[in-house]
Amino acid sequence: MAPARPAEKTLQANGLTLNYAELPGDGPTIMMLHGLGARWQVFAPLFAGLRGYGRLFALDFRGHGQSARASGHYRLADYCADARALLRQAGAPAIVYGHSLGGWVALALAAAYPDDVCAVVIAESAIYPGDIDPDLAVSYLADLPLALRSLAKSLSQLDPEVMTFFRDGRLTEDYDPATLLPLVSCPALLLQGDKERDGLMTDDDVRRATSLLPKGSHVFFPGLGHGLHVEDPSQVLEVVQSFIKEHSGLCTLRSHDAPRS
Repeated sequence: MAPARPAEKTLQANGLTLNYAELPGDGPTIMMLHGLGARWQVFAPLFAGLRGYGRLFALDFRGHGQSARASGHYRLADYCADARALLRQAGAPAIVYGHSLGGWVALALAAAYPDDVCAVVIAESAIYPGDIDPDLAVSYLADLPLALRSLAKSLSQLDPEVMTFFRDGRLTEDYDPATLLPLVSCPALLLQGDKERDGLMTDDDVRRATSLLPKGSHVFFPGLGHGLHVEDPSQVLEVVQSFIKEHSGLCTLRSHDAPRS
């Protein structure tokens, strides 16, 4: 039987020591990527609810949590390289769950490395980040709702330079949804929170993204905000568990001939 709680481990990649969590199990590799300012622990409800659905992994992005800082290197491509390093160690192909910043990384991974990603869940990512007011995003992180107060430690561990890269646009300067989304050939599920509860994925994000994603689908969660999988894990897990069951066979099919470079 798999252990009840994930174990923290480290990975040497791209000149950095990256921290991640792992929970062994049978089934596909499932990798979780957190949002801006967070750390892997934000996925504790998903680790509990997805135990038995596969081999679970969650990364602390560079400059976050217990992973090393990397001054001057906080662009989307940097995060994508770190996530792929863990993915290759964990065992590609994988189902990737990305929240907020993690959703951008998940989309970039799926577009660039289609043999490594068999399905993606994009949870509360502003698909078009140019529409985000950086001051609003910073204010959100500084004034967390009750369900996310556990992130206080995450914010204390965050390299302030990460926010500088986000605020001035360098983090996403090479991210072009119009080019990227049509390249995501695997099933892609968008999880949208409620704008009235500080959700960041807009109706326009959903409309534009689903028109470009070859296999895009969408679920709206009324009453849940940006931290939807923390605010009400049961609602989110019901959808995610079903998505994993439906698409885990794709990982099995691809694992026989996926490259290992």
